[in-house]
Amino acid sequence: MTLALKIILASAIFYTLIVVLVTQSKRKSILLTLLLLSGLFFVGASFYAYIEYVGYQKRVEKYGLHELGAIEIIDKDLSTENEYAGFKYFQDYRNSLSGYEVFLLEMGLNDSDHFSYQNTLRDEIMQNMENEEYSETYWNTTFNIAFEYNRDTKLYQRPNYNALYVVPAAFEYPDHEVDFGDLNDSGNYSFFERSCQVLYICQKVKTIDRSAQSITNHWKSNKPYIYTFFSKSKYDVLCKQVVDDLIEIHDTITATQNYEEFYQMYDVSDDVFLDFPSSAYTSSFEYSWSFSFWDRRFAENNASEVYDILKEIQNHYTN
Repeated sequence: MTLALKIILASAIFYTLIVVLVTQSKRKSILLTLLLLSGLFFVGASFYAYIEYVGYQKRVEKYGLHELGAIEIIDKDLSTENEYAGFKYFQDYRNSLSGYEVFLLEMGLNDSDHFSYQNTLRDEIMQNMENEEYSETYWNTTFNIAFEYNRDTKLYQRPNYNALYVVPAAFEYPDHEVDFGDLNDSGNYSFFERSCQVLYICQKVKTIDRSAQSITNHWKSNKPYIYTFFSKSKYDVLCKQVVDDLIEIHDTITATQNYEEFYQMYDVSDDVFLDFPSSAYTSSFEYSWSFSFWDRRFAENNASEVYDILKEIQNHYTN
């Protein structure tokens, strides 16, 4: 409703009110004066509205908008004057939708809207992991994911070396969208949540500070949670083989002459890497991961600290 129409409506209401009062009151002179004034005000308001309407009609005729919608304005080959009129049309339309921009943008995404929601939810799940970082809940979630705990069978599906491959050797943030289906479905959401948590763990493993001092501090701060999670029986089933292999291989490698020069010169991508200390020795292990593990520790200058931690763990569950 324009200002002119609002003024006319107000004056009409006021005029009607005065008429009612004149018919009911005995002080006719004062009310008749108010009635005259309100009548003049109504006439003035009507004249103002007429002037506004005439001006609007002239603008319509001038800019040719009386039969054109917004799309038609753009499609026609308009003069500069009419192009400006088209711009004004959109500007007025935008102003009338003020406050609905986000809603309309999301609606305009159509098929991408599902993935937009999915990405937002993924960020929230990963942020929640970060907020819980290094708490008991955090470690329980991490170990249950790594060893793939099955709530139905109450068993772990990936013990020992299999659990290590939850983090791929070469990790990149996914650059394409995956449709997890309707996330209101509990099964779909559970799978989606687990995927987001795995993504967080992968990022954490690849970016954590692995300096010798950082590893030592990290272990001291978190080992109570780790010892709490792994009972003796759980440790024997899930971890013992890896810990024992790492300690055995480290002891053998470091007792071999020139091992430092060898690991400085070669890594797992070289054909001769698994010939040290001998091909017979390396092939006696089911997995070669333990050898590349120590190669990375030597390169990062944290092998001594990691070995001490592994020995502490081994002793803890042996004694």
